[in-house]
Amino acid sequence: MTRDDMIFDVNYSFHLEKMYFTVLTRIDKAITMLLIVLGFSVFAPFMNLFLFGVTVAFLSVIQLVYQFGQAAGLSKEQMRQYRRLLVELSSLTDEELREKYIKIQDADSIPWQSLQEAAFKRTCISLGRNCEINLSLRKRVIAWIAGDMP
Repeated sequence: MTRDDMIFDVNYSFHLEKMYFTVLTRIDKAITMLLIVLGFSVFAPFMNLFLFGVTVAFLSVIQLVYQFGQAAGLSKEQMRQYRRLLVELSSLTDEELREKYIKIQDADSIPWQSLQEAAFKRTCISLGRNCEINLSLRKRVIAWIAGDMP
């Protein structure tokens, strides 16, 4: 693997973790906001309490099972590690870069596959390379929600 390949991979990993962190944080905040709003709607006299109860239970289970907030925290830490490596790139030898990259990669999260092409495209754009990937509508929407639609 050449130095150029490693630089591309570090940038790609950074953008992928950043997008994953953003989408997970937004999902976690949206669920939390819905839980608060639905919790307060119990006091509304004209609403179906059973429906609100089922919705609150469903959202609580989703939040508990998938733990979006915790996964976002892990992804944020990986993003910070990759950002630090990007800052240090110019002062590292090829071997030091390879060692640090492998060490950071050990703790990578497992981002959604739907973010991979968008992160690849963002990396190509940020490094000034040609990229022939055209994102599908679904992947563009997910990338937009992730805060970085290239």
